[in-house]
Amino acid sequence: MLSKKKTPQDLLAVVTGGGSGLGRAYCLQLAASGHNVVIVDQATASAEETLALVQAAGGRGEVKTMDVRHKDQWAALVADLKARHPHVDVLVNNAGVAGSGEIGAYDLADWRWMVDINLMGYVYGCHMFVGWLKQNPRGAAILNTSSVAGFLSAPTMGAYNATKAAISALTETLYTELRGTGVRVTLVAPYFFQTNLLNKGRFAQAEEKAVAMKTTSSSRLTAEILARAALKASKKGQLYVFAPFVEGFVYWILKRLFPEGMLRIVSFDGARRLNQARRYLGRTKAQLPQRNPREVMQNGQA
Repeated sequence: MLSKKKTPQDLLAVVTGGGSGLGRAYCLQLAASGHNVVIVDQATASAEETLALVQAAGGRGEVKTMDVRHKDQWAALVADLKARHPHVDVLVNNAGVAGSGEIGAYDLADWRWMVDINLMGYVYGCHMFVGWLKQNPRGAAILNTSSVAGFLSAPTMGAYNATKAAISALTETLYTELRGTGVRVTLVAPYFFQTNLLNKGRFAQAEEKAVAMKTTSSSRLTAEILARAALKASKKGQLYVFAPFVEGFVYWILKRLFPEGMLRIVSFDGARRLNQARRYLGRTKAQLPQRNPREVMQNGQA
């Protein structure tokens, strides 16, 4: 059961991608802190499962089936909530997709799909909600889910990297614009963690998905741990959340201090992982040419 904290009855939180994974973890923890949670997801059945979990634990919530790619659906969501609630307290932009493929090989339709969901879905959310968030007399919060991919720039992940880097820039800009307004802004930048995000991802080659699946499945970081850390940081008004902290923060610092050197390391590691996946999947050199990680390091080329 959820804890019986004394909280205002009109606390309202909106979570996109709330039907599973990190979004579901956000919904459960926000409900536990007394929020009425709006579970936004394109997959209605998954969102209903999250709602059932929220209600079973004694929380409140509702499901909104929505495609974050469409600004008219965002406008309708805000209008509906404003008609029934005096304030909104938390906006969690979390809906996202994954995939990989080298630039020049990754299909342009997949690029558009990635940008529309991973970037424009966040732009629409911030654009439509920011005015209402600023009107909350007790303060409010925006949390945007980015990734260390946004600054590590690993090979074969150009579309994903670009959208996550853009989310970081968007969130940092919001931070500068909203200082002093009572709206706290938090950028959540996790390393690989246990998630089902890859299940519906679009990957140019099988070994690229194999690398991602292996890395996420071996991580000790769970969605529950990440959501807890992000919400705690948001309450404190903290801008950056790196998780696991050591890996994320160290990589972030190294990229800022030694950008070219760090990118060579990332390129080397990316080549090594892809070659391992190719061997695991039983591909021959004739089918998929091997990249020499050491040559990548020496030449500084991806």
